[in-house]
Amino acid sequence: MWDKYVYGLIIFLLLCLLGGSIFITFIYTPYLFSHYSTKEAGEMVSKIFPFYFKSGWIIGIVIYTLVGVLSLKEKEIIKKLKWFVIATAVLILISMALDRAILPIAEGLKSQYYDLLNEGKQNEAEIIFSRFKTFHGISSVLNLINIIIEVFMLIYILKFLKKFRKSFSI
Repeated sequence: MWDKYVYGLIIFLLLCLLGGSIFITFIYTPYLFSHYSTKEAGEMVSKIFPFYFKSGWIIGIVIYTLVGVLSLKEKEIIKKLKWFVIATAVLILISMALDRAILPIAEGLKSQYYDLLNEGKQNEAEIIFSRFKTFHGISSVLNLINIIIEVFMLIYILKFLKKFRKSFSI
């Protein structure tokens, strides 16, 4: 009986994660960069992205744990949700990489770039900016992969529940 609440919580968490990802990626960030200078928008974005990337791996761990809770009642659930579990693990790993490695490196490069510009070292600043763009590109690609994974996970769990709803009382 309680398993339907666990599935409901998984779906709710996925919807929150996906909605937040879409909002931050396709609405919030473009809006800031179209209404503020690049430096100002970058400063605003750098305030929210650490929380955004953390939410990905924290919610991923919670979802992973909830699937584990479901396995207490039905031992075969992990096999039935194999691709969902794998997608969750990939989501967690990418989000952690973005939060713990890529974002801090990119932020350090961006700070270095502006410091060099303030010192009038244009050539050195351009080299650093080129490195920043590389990390920003990696971050953007990984962020899009995460959004695709989130869509996959939501569709997967909804199809799974539709197929097996009678056996789960949903």
